[in-house]
Amino acid sequence: MPRKAQVQRSAEEKFAIVIEGLKSGNIAETCRNHNIAATLFYRWKEDVEKAAVAALGGRNAAVRPDEEHRKRIRELERSLGKAHVQIDILKNVLGE
Repeated sequence: MPRKAQVQRSAEEKFAIVIEGLKSGNIAETCRNHNIAATLFYRWKEDVEKAAVAALGGRNAAVRPDEEHRKRIRELERSLGKAHVQIDILKNVLGE
């Protein structure tokens, strides 16, 4: 059975489909009407929810993941620095 061609939808179309599904309360019917899989609908719904939280939470909600990444990067850089020091000490001990 050949695969169906993918339809490229704009962000506005995706948002409208999610809102339609939520308003109607019948996700399966909405998915059939728009010829999309339910898993795709729920992925779009999750994206809409994340964007709404970021928008309503202001700058802090949108920045939070970046701060977590920066913290993780600092931790990894420290670990790498310690590893380099240990390597230098071992080289000195072994006379290399």
